[in-house]
Amino acid sequence: MRRYMQGTLDFACGIYAVINALSRTHGLDLENARGIFRESILTLSQQEGIWLHFLRNETDHYWLVRWLLGRWCCEPPRRLEIMQPFSDCLQPRSCCFDDANMYLPEKHEPSGPEDLATARDEALAVWQALHTWFTDDSTAAKAAILRFHRFMPGLRQPLVSHWTTAHSANHAAIVLHDASAEPGALFTLERKSLLPQTAVPALLRIVPESVVLLRRDTKACGIPCLDARPHSG
Repeated sequence: MRRYMQGTLDFACGIYAVINALSRTHGLDLENARGIFRESILTLSQQEGIWLHFLRNETDHYWLVRWLLGRWCCEPPRRLEIMQPFSDCLQPRSCCFDDANMYLPEKHEPSGPEDLATARDEALAVWQALHTWFTDDSTAAKAAILRFHRFMPGLRQPLVSHWTTAHSANHAAIVLHDASAEPGALFTLERKSLLPQTAVPALLRIVPESVVLLRRDTKACGIPCLDARPHSG
């Protein structure tokens, strides 16, 4: 009989991604992690329309990650420097859910650019940005949040679309600090799996717009922190 894991019955990977990023950058303990999860869920449950979309997974969760970063990561004691190399769509900029579009138009379909040479260039650019982020000489505590699509051979619609946290990189892979406990869950994103071959699309794609580089910050981030007051959804 199947043993059900986080992520099988719920669609909270975006929440876990932010919590795990804070765990990497600020050593978040269990009590505080539970507090963030609890307060986030309570706030979402008060947004009637948004709450139903969240429960049914009728969204790509960009709005959720953006709100979480603003709510929990822009003020002490867990302030982060928040950067995006390929977009600004996850920069916190609102104190409510009025602009919470359930789907963010990405530049390409989940499978990426149809031309494999262009797809390879995209994958290399994302790989280089993440690899450089984790392998430079900085000593600041770092993490990254990203969304990836996972494919079966021959299919262009993803088997899995998932928000996760990365914490390091080596010459061959991006290493994840992921919440999944399902058999077959990914805990590394291998470079060779991200790059299309001559006539074969890649089985993994990191969406460029989703990549958020996070670093523990000791100065103001310059973005108003989002509050947890209920707003109509």
